[in-house]
Amino acid sequence: MRSALAVSTHLNFKEGGTPLTYHEVFHLATIGGAKALSLDNRIGNFVVGKEFDALIVNMNSFQKFPDELSNYTNEELLQKFIFTGDDRNIRRVYVAGNVVKDATLA
Repeated sequence: MRSALAVSTHLNFKEGGTPLTYHEVFHLATIGGAKALSLDNRIGNFVVGKEFDALIVNMNSFQKFPDELSNYTNEELLQKFIFTGDDRNIRRVYVAGNVVKDATLA
């Protein structure tokens, strides 16, 4: 998502278009990507009956950014994770409903 935002911004300077927003990039990474692959009946959002693919993120692990996170909206937290987050923030990964990574057990 971070790369899509960066490329979109750079192309905007060259071609005079409008860069993607965080909302658009998140959509492309979830249900938009699933639709592009004709998998939106199985994945892409949290509708009951679909495969559960998700990340559990620990926003408090931003050691280099000691901001008071309780003052942030959910949208701002998502933006912060997209731009500055990495694998150290990911606590648990689910693929098709199964835990494939659990940092709390490490």
